[in-house]
Amino acid sequence: MLTPTSPAVAPSLEASSAAVNPVVTGSAQVVRTSATGNLPPSSPSSAEVTVVRRACALPPEPVKFIAPPAVPKVITGRVGLFVGRLTRGQDAFRFDRATWLNPQSQFPLASNYKTSVLYELMRAVDSGDVKLTERFNVTKANQSYGRYPYDNSDVMTLANAMIAWSDNTATDILHRRVELDGLQGTARDLRLCNTRLLLPTKTWWTAQAGLGGADFPKYGLVSATRKFAAYPFDAQVKIASRLDVAAQRVNAEDMRRSLDFGYFAGRNGGVEAMSLIDRNLQNASTPAEWARYLQHAFVGADLSDAGYQRFRDVMNKGKGKGYLRVPFKTYGGKSGNTARVLTYSGFLETLSGDRVIYVYMNDSSQNLITRDETPQAFMLINAALKSVMRPEDLVRPKPTKKPAPVTAATGAKKTSSPR
Repeated sequence: MLTPTSPAVAPSLEASSAAVNPVVTGSAQVVRTSATGNLPPSSPSSAEVTVVRRACALPPEPVKFIAPPAVPKVITGRVGLFVGRLTRGQDAFRFDRATWLNPQSQFPLASNYKTSVLYELMRAVDSGDVKLTERFNVTKANQSYGRYPYDNSDVMTLANAMIAWSDNTATDILHRRVELDGLQGTARDLRLCNTRLLLPTKTWWTAQAGLGGADFPKYGLVSATRKFAAYPFDAQVKIASRLDVAAQRVNAEDMRRSLDFGYFAGRNGGVEAMSLIDRNLQNASTPAEWARYLQHAFVGADLSDAGYQRFRDVMNKGKGKGYLRVPFKTYGGKSGNTARVLTYSGFLETLSGDRVIYVYMNDSSQNLITRDETPQAFMLINAALKSVMRPEDLVRPKPTKKPAPVTAATGAKKTSSPR
């Protein structure tokens, strides 16, 4: 368990105001839950379902807690933050200094979840389950919201589109290639109790558009998604599989129109209703748990050297780098936004060799379009980064001027013509 050095000042990482599953810090917990009338049709029919939940893991101790910076006033709704410095320990990089705000509250990840698709894809390439030479076409079944890649795109072309352009169709093709529930294995191995990585983009939007069938009725999404989030994982997979089949029958343009004139127009309720639906339906995590996931993916991953390099190269193209106001040697990051939701996360290697991870989550915003708040979000992120990094890592090295080359014939300095 991550324990701050000043418990009287630091808010506890164990507190969880919006967790789907209880956060436990001891041994595995057995939960018995009534199933009468609540389980989906394909779920066990017994009156009681026994769910074994493993203990939840948090970043390792000790961690010095730094009070978080103030949230800019322009940002509305719920805000979650975790920014931590990792230093090299005896066997791994570990958090030793961090700041956080609502670290165990659950938020929708939006497109931030695509980092996990890339990571599992690289694992599948390493194991031989996926070949880099595989090629894919865009079809009515797999086309999602927004732009989409060219036909006959290979694995790495889709991976780059997924991270650099946040291409939803590329994401869905790759997510289904590693299997619908293929992302959750790493989260379960890391014991991330409040992290759910299950639905491709078109699949959750199909439900929000009111086209998801009996499991997600158009005018009962708050109740249906709350039940979905509360089910045991195996039951969630069965529901998700049915929803994914339904999604692949939906035309992407029909889905877009239904979203624009229905869900995004607030016809399923106000801000709070949309927030509950997003949180309980979409892929979701907490700031602390997503930071733990990124720690594993970027510095503790079980990838081959080639797989790790491919992962880092692609993640370097994710949005966020241009908004950072601290020096760094390497970067990997991803953004995510949907109606009233904005998320950013990233990994930095500092000038001294430390690693830093940042996670920013915002939902329930009063603004339907949240991407315009990116500068203010990075005001908070940058202030938090500066509070956990070493002072010497915040000083940008002065560029050194190289002497102009001297020509052999005349001894004159060679100058380049203007470009």
